[in-house]
Amino acid sequence: MQNILNQWQINEIFNLALKAGEIAKDAFLNNNFKIYTKDDKSKVSSTDLEISQLIIQNLSKICPNIPIVCEEGSNREFNDNSFFLIDPIDGTSSFINNVDEFCINIALIHNNKPVFGLIYAPIYQGGIAVFNNHLNEVIFYSHQTQKFKKINRHKSSNNHLTIVTSIRTKNEDVNNFVKQYYPNFLDNYSLLKLSSAIKFIKIIDNSAQIYLHFRKSMEWDIASGHAIINLINLHLINLNYENNYFSLGDELQYKKNNFINNRFIINALN
Repeated sequence: MQNILNQWQINEIFNLALKAGEIAKDAFLNNNFKIYTKDDKSKVSSTDLEISQLIIQNLSKICPNIPIVCEEGSNREFNDNSFFLIDPIDGTSSFINNVDEFCINIALIHNNKPVFGLIYAPIYQGGIAVFNNHLNEVIFYSHQTQKFKKINRHKSSNNHLTIVTSIRTKNEDVNNFVKQYYPNFLDNYSLLKLSSAIKFIKIIDNSAQIYLHFRKSMEWDIASGHAIINLINLHLINLNYENNYFSLGDELQYKKNNFINNRFIINALN
């Protein structure tokens, strides 16, 4: 991956994510936010909007020449090869419903591929972040210990298959996929259902071997995680479904029409 950000910029982006996380944490713990309905009937909180404004204002100073596309922003038209994708609160429904499975996503796209990613979950497991530095090393940060460590993904055991997926995924759909692609695990797999980009962290830390996503998602939902898993030699692949049959496509690309993603899979089985 091409290195576009220097270490100072990455440090500033990390600190910005921490500030955004404090806003989210305070609003979440004190139930201090308003809820609005967007044009597409989805919910958004006043905290989403506050964090969006914070990140856009500060990120434009850290990287003044790179456009910013934010879920709650209006910028969608630009000709640059590089741009940021921001989700101020990924997992807004969890945030609104007092579930700690939400996070802040900041990603950088270059030539339709993710080259930098940061996921920060300010409350989940006491507050955790994962991102890549200018050396393209994957870094894990624990808010509880305030310590950083490099992640080297170890080989997973093939004795049992854990699949991480959305909380809205139907068990039957997963079972049909396993039956087609991993029949040896049909009676020996478990499901881990979570919200937001936290699902990527379960792949990164070896808690799951497969990430399945059968529903529509947006580029800002997944770009951060995609950037990080690429650095540990994993890939996010389009997953097609037609006539009750799954088929694998190419690596997912960015700056698509309306920023909408297809179904996808990450296979971390060794």
